[in-house]
This record gives sequence, structure tokens and C-alpha cells, in this order.
Amino acid sequence: MSQTYSEIMNTPDALQQTLAYLDREWPAIARYLSGKKRFVFLGCGSSFSLARSMSVMTQMHTGLFSVALAAGDLLLHAPRYAGILQDAAVICISRSGHTSEINMALDAIKPFGAAPAAMVCAGGTPLEERCELTLNMPWAFDESVCQTRTVTNFYFAAAYILARQLANQALLDELTYIAGNCREYLLDVERLARDMAEHPWTHCVVLADAELEGIADEGALAFKEICQLPSNYYHLLDARHGPLVLLGEKNLVLAALGVPHEMEYNLLRDIKNKGAQVVAFSDDCAGPDGIIFSCFGRPLSHIAKGIPFIILCQMISYYKSKVTGANPDKPTGLDPWISL
Repeated sequence: MSQTYSEIMNTPDALQQTLAYLDREWPAIARYLSGKKRFVFLGCGSSFSLARSMSVMTQMHTGLFSVALAAGDLLLHAPRYAGILQDAAVICISRSGHTSEINMALDAIKPFGAAPAAMVCAGGTPLEERCELTLNMPWAFDESVCQTRTVTNFYFAAAYILARQLANQALLDELTYIAGNCREYLLDVERLARDMAEHPWTHCVVLADAELEGIADEGALAFKEICQLPSNYYHLLDARHGPLVLLGEKNLVLAALGVPHEMEYNLLRDIKNKGAQVVAFSDDCAGPDGIIFSCFGRPLSHIAKGIPFIILCQMISYYKSKVTGANPDKPTGLDPWISL
């Protein structure tokens, strides 16, 4: 059995462990966050995609300054980022804690008084030695090269921390519900994924807005890595500004919808009319004819939608790997982490 498949299927158990862990660690997290007014989220590859969602979440819901940076960019240009690094909380996202660019970037920004913290899935790492706070979730570590349950748990952790920071009980209740009811959803998604993988599409496009932009970009990356097909991410209505020209019979389009809006439905109709396969994640499992709808079983806030949506992307890309013949566990030319 594929390691990637096992890790996706283990996501519900991992989410429950992450929820319990964050409950226990909240006092330490709160101490670290106390007084922080500027946030830099740092990552590479999948973790940079996560950093983008974390940054948007933070800025939209707290009003505090927040930015996502690719660790390699910061490593090469640290002095040019001095204005945003001074006294900032720098949150590093790394499955292994060994990625060279992140560790080297933290060394490069020491003169700017930043306060580093980390989310990792391994203990005793070089990254932990550089950070004031490290959240370690080894039960979410992906042995496969491609990240699945790791990114889902990191995103879940970011949503939890924001909810506790804002005393947003509604979001906390949603996250608790998702952790406790994810397995049934996962089985539904698996049935959908098997069917969608058999269609003759060769290029995936992922559409989402606002807090979901980073996790949706990671969803697109999953298709490049797991089934090794071309993929792109765009904001929903922005797909009309160029990308729509190329959409057609060889495309699968996955869209995470907001509150039902006719402009979103009109876009999906236009894409479907061009011959693409269209799957929409929504609170309502019904909509325009010809479009397949997936939902979690209860309405979710926009942040919370990112968790089932990334699972949908991962599962379809896994079943498509059976069609393409790609090895989802060890794609050619990709290492689990980069060492420079």
C-alpha cells in the first residue's frame, strides 16, 4: 500500500492529536504571542504555501502587520527586509526542521531582533535550537516525500492558534467538529476521487480566495508532486483574466467557494461549458447542473473550509497517480527536504 495513501487516511487521527496537543501547549503559545505586533511567516515549497494562508489569516482577522516570505528569498536578501523584520515574530514552518534555507535565513536575520518560533514534525532539529518556541507534532510527520497530513495539520494548528488568540469560540468549535468528523468525510472524498481520476484530464486548476489562497496553492502543488501533472492556482474571479482562455476538455478545476454567490456559479458554468471537469467545495452540495459538489456536512467558515478542501485535492491527486503511473511516495527529482 502507498505510504501517501496511508498518511492521507491517517489525517483524522492526527488532527485529533494536534487538537489535544495545542490545548496543552496554549499557555506557552500565548506567552510567545504576547505583545507581538508584526508577523513574518517563513517557509519553502509546501510550507511557503502554508505561510501565505497564515499571513492572510493573521492580517485579515487581527489587523496586525503580517507577511509571508520564501525562506530562500530571505536568506539571499535579509538586509533588504530589515524594515519588516525588526522586532517581528518570525514563524518558521518546516516538516523536518532541517531545511537549509530556513535555518540559514534565521542566522541571517539575527541582527534585526526578530523572535523566531517554529512548527515542525520532528524533535531535536537545528531549527528548534534557533527558536524561542517550537511546536512539535511528530504524529503528523509524512514519511512520503510529498506532504499530505503534515500540511493539513499545520494549517489546522494555525487556525486553532488564531481562534484562541481572538477568543473565537465559533471557529474553535468548527475545528473540534472537523477533527472529530473528518473520517466520514474522507471516505466520501475517496469515492469521488476514484471517479474523477478516471476522467482524461491532464492539467488541474485550483481556485480559491482570501484565507484559502495559500492552502489552495498547496493543493495545486500536490498535483505536480503526487500524480506529476501540470497544475496552477488562481483566485476565483481572477481566472477570467487570462487563465479561462486555456481551460477546456483536458482540465480538472477544483474550486473552494465562499458564501454562495451568483458570480462564482457563473464562472463555474462558463468553465464547464468549455468542457472541463468541475468540482466545487461548498457548504451546499447542490448548484449549477453539470458541476460536482463536495461538502463537509455542515456549514463552515472560510478558514475552516481549508481543511477539507486540501484533503480533497490530496485524495484526487493520489488516485490520479494510479492513472499516470507516478510514484506518489518518491517522485523523481524531489527530496523530502532540501539541503544546500
